[in-house]
Amino acid sequence: MGKIYGIDLGTTNSCISVLQEGRPHIIPVDGNGIVPSVVSLDGTNLLVGRKAWNRAAAFPEQTIRSVKRLMGTMEKLTLGGKEYEPEDISAMILRYLCDEAHKIEGREIENVVITVPAYFSDAQRRATMEAGKRAGLAVERIINEPTAAALFYDHVFASYGEPDLKNSSAKGSRPAPSQRTGEEYALVYDLGGGTFDVSVLRMGEIIEVLASTGDTHLGGDDFDKRIVTRILRQIKEKDGLDLEDHVPAVARLNAVAEKAKISLSEKASVRIEETHIPAPKGNCTVSMELSREEFESMTEDFVDRTVASVEKAMEEAQLSAEKIGKVLLVGGMTRMPVIAARLEKIFGSARMPVVDPDLSVANGAAIQGGIISGENCEQILVDVTPHTLSLESISFDFERLECAPIIPRNTQIPVTRARTFGTVSYHQKAAELKVYQGESHFPEDNTLIGETYLELAPAEAHCPIVVEYSYDLNGIVHMVAEQKGYSRKTEVRIDSRNPQLFSSQGLKEIEGDTENEDEEEIEVEVEEGANAINFVTQHARNMLSKMPAGEKKDVLAETLARYERALLDDGDDGNNVDEIEDELLSLMEEEIEVADEDADDNADEE
Repeated sequence: MGKIYGIDLGTTNSCISVLQEGRPHIIPVDGNGIVPSVVSLDGTNLLVGRKAWNRAAAFPEQTIRSVKRLMGTMEKLTLGGKEYEPEDISAMILRYLCDEAHKIEGREIENVVITVPAYFSDAQRRATMEAGKRAGLAVERIINEPTAAALFYDHVFASYGEPDLKNSSAKGSRPAPSQRTGEEYALVYDLGGGTFDVSVLRMGEIIEVLASTGDTHLGGDDFDKRIVTRILRQIKEKDGLDLEDHVPAVARLNAVAEKAKISLSEKASVRIEETHIPAPKGNCTVSMELSREEFESMTEDFVDRTVASVEKAMEEAQLSAEKIGKVLLVGGMTRMPVIAARLEKIFGSARMPVVDPDLSVANGAAIQGGIISGENCEQILVDVTPHTLSLESISFDFERLECAPIIPRNTQIPVTRARTFGTVSYHQKAAELKVYQGESHFPEDNTLIGETYLELAPAEAHCPIVVEYSYDLNGIVHMVAEQKGYSRKTEVRIDSRNPQLFSSQGLKEIEGDTENEDEEEIEVEVEEGANAINFVTQHARNMLSKMPAGEKKDVLAETLARYERALLDDGDDGNNVDEIEDELLSLMEEEIEVADEDADDNADEE
């Protein structure tokens, strides 16, 4: 395998990085490597990056930006009368990054690692992988953005000491490697253009994520909107114009707001002057002063939400603030002084090393690419699940539907866990399997990421169904469901963007089922197998007790006896246990069909 490149596919900006001589290097696409995640149509030409961004304010109807917030949805986007999916727009950005990097690097770029917010759902992760596929890329891994930033920091610190990481991708003299003094805990606070994540990690020979949480709809765009709202209110008061739904005006004001926000990270106040704001009848102007203090007051609730997530992540990692050795600030929004000030109150300023908020994620992805391709990075990464994975089941009292957790959030990945459920009714023909992500006990409060059904063999009520979930290294979900003892099984790779919809009866959780902790998994599987075998033999005995004397009853009794001997002798009677089980089940199904026909005949006579 050749070089694997790391790509930070961001809401506002994207960049691409690669390991060179064991060190991550940002490829200077669009001059400095920071490429606006914008696509615009100029006549018949699709523009991407800086050129598209330059057209965004003047031609908003022909421009798409912040598409990352739409990943994993079915929303359609229109450019030049043609409809696109969010994956298509993201694919254009990925393709542009790789094509421009190819011109600079002089080599084809085919294999990539792409970063996503830690709190991205299964649908959003799959959509990101699909975007890579549509861009003609082999996506070797999806990695969480906070984890990538921590991987970069750890790599630079362990290899080259703790320099000014803003210049860590530049070539030149290197500090001497630092010696590890043991494990330490780090917190990554990642506030970007459209999403927010916070992760707590144990840093040592192995980088281990302990907890992650966040908000996929909180970022710089929301801060910009508060400034836009403030400007729109002034225009309405001064000119009597309501431009809230006027797309050209809002697009122009978004650009003005973003510029003012960036200035307020360095200045105490900024003067907003704009003389050509589009309006339905001509243009209008705005002239106003905005102070940093006022802006911070306008957006205080956003910052409060991030701090609440920080506290939640530390609680889930079971750590106090004093235990956190490093706080890494990632994402352009962390340049706001109020962010550092709020975190300093919790952790102290001495624990915040300088990390480039725009480039560290892509550099971390490049390091992950190096790990996969076998380069000597001397790092091992262990990540966790972002959401609890549950199955919809019927409560023990049959009064409601509820979500039965199978893999809790913050479980290390890759992971496979199973749980046993039972059918609801006698001779149930199928079981509906609804897979949810989320932390609520109630399905309506969680996210349905896929559903399918399992056709069942005729059986008594409460027949055991084992449902197994897996999270792979990309945080993507797989499911296996099996009717134990009846050779009925379904295995699906859930596409959460296009759930299969079926209508059938459901499952009821078997009371007393374990949580399938790691150390219990083997023992639980043995117990489940025993229960299934006992159920088959019990069902056959019940059937024999109700059958009239005759040849059919004798054949069924003889087959059941052979089946039980085979189980005891582990199949040493000359026949395979599974073959005898199939023979026994076939006889039982024939008897059930005869009984059903007799019941129908009796009903007709009545």
